[in-house]
Amino acid sequence: MDFLTRLLAVVSPKWAYSRACWQQALARGSYTAADRSPRAAGWTTQNGPAELHNQGERDIVRARARDLERNSDILLAQVLAFERNVVGTGVVLQARVLGRDGEEDDRLNDQIERLWKAWCKPGNCELSGRLSLAEVQQLIVRRRFIDGGILLLKVYEAGRFCLQLLEVDDLDTAVQQYGGNRVIGGVEVDGFRRAVAYHIRVYDAWGFSVRSERVEAQRVIYLPQITRPSQIREFPACAASLARIDDTNELIDAGIEKENVLSHLSLWVKKTIGTLTGRYASFGRAGITNEPKQPTQPPVELLAQGSVVYLEPGEEVGTISHSGSSAVIDPLVKTTQRLAGSGVGLSYEVTARDMSQVTYSSARQGLLEDQRTYRMMQSYLIEHFCDVVYEAWLDWMVLSGQLELPGYFVGPQRWRGHVWIPSGWDWIDPVKEVNAMRIALETNQITLQEACASKGRDWKEVVRQRAAERRLAAQLMGEDSKVE
Repeated sequence: MDFLTRLLAVVSPKWAYSRACWQQALARGSYTAADRSPRAAGWTTQNGPAELHNQGERDIVRARARDLERNSDILLAQVLAFERNVVGTGVVLQARVLGRDGEEDDRLNDQIERLWKAWCKPGNCELSGRLSLAEVQQLIVRRRFIDGGILLLKVYEAGRFCLQLLEVDDLDTAVQQYGGNRVIGGVEVDGFRRAVAYHIRVYDAWGFSVRSERVEAQRVIYLPQITRPSQIREFPACAASLARIDDTNELIDAGIEKENVLSHLSLWVKKTIGTLTGRYASFGRAGITNEPKQPTQPPVELLAQGSVVYLEPGEEVGTISHSGSSAVIDPLVKTTQRLAGSGVGLSYEVTARDMSQVTYSSARQGLLEDQRTYRMMQSYLIEHFCDVVYEAWLDWMVLSGQLELPGYFVGPQRWRGHVWIPSGWDWIDPVKEVNAMRIALETNQITLQEACASKGRDWKEVVRQRAAERRLAAQLMGEDSKVE
């Protein structure tokens, strides 16, 4: 109640009460989420552009996410679930270049796929030579989830085309403006918030930043986690669950320590008469000197197995037992895994690897929902990374003379036809799923390409292999019949 209402209550309590009721109604508003009454007093919020809120906390959240990546198996379970399901063994290229007759040019497509497969091996696609392209894709998924994003530079070095991987920390946040463009967190943008260049720190041999290098946007593949239109820089996707995961880690450590203490027998000794005597007494003539008496610390003794301890007169022994139980840890850990997983689109079973409480129907429904999450991430990876890298690689193959594509730079789209086959998933009940797939194929609800792609296979390779097997089987059976 404010001062004016209290003053009014002296004159007319009815008017004061009416005023207080109207104030409370106006504070509550039409939406509970906009409640400004004392009930929501602790709910303080701020509003503004995304970068205004993110730039001051981005580094802190990223550092904490990396700490839990190193030390929390709960967070690491989510990362591994994304890596093995979004990327798996890698996203496979299938070239689809059409000939002049409108049919696919199988000879050229096979040549492109062979060259691409050779380039994807370690030592060819990544500048340091340590990673294959599938491993680069796994690192992209991991760093977007933990750091919020990753940087890749297109490098043309020593007669080859490759990728250089950089962390988002390498963006120089000290640069604020370049020419007439604003630089936000190291990203130079124009008036439409389009990135035109990136200001990247260059380090010496000792790891100290010596200068900032401006790199044109055409050479940079920046893959940030974006959730608002006003965002320029990335923000970790796992931010919402970090505090809860960290609390759970502390709870688990405390529970383990408690069980360690309870597994040992601890005793306390209480003296009921006099002061410290016997083995606790001080040596010398007590009470004669005028010096202040120093308190004597009772010793801590270790009981050996099977030992018999004789107590001094006036001593009592009791056991130390901790109240409470660590049995609450298991449900709290499960709740944390369920909330942290659902916050990023994953089910509890896929992060906890606990299938004890599922049926076939619930497991299949959870798998389908998880696969929708994976497909969204696969789509992002293909559109923002695989397509961009493939077009740059194809340009380099033509420029270096390794591929002969007449009129490529006049109409490159004709030669860039392709599809990507991401990693597929196994079925929970193969018999049911295969029968459903067979019926869908027979009734033309899906195509063979879609059926094979769901398993991460190339339908053309499947058909060719099956045809070769049939020919070989027919040949061998024919030879056997002649022998007979």
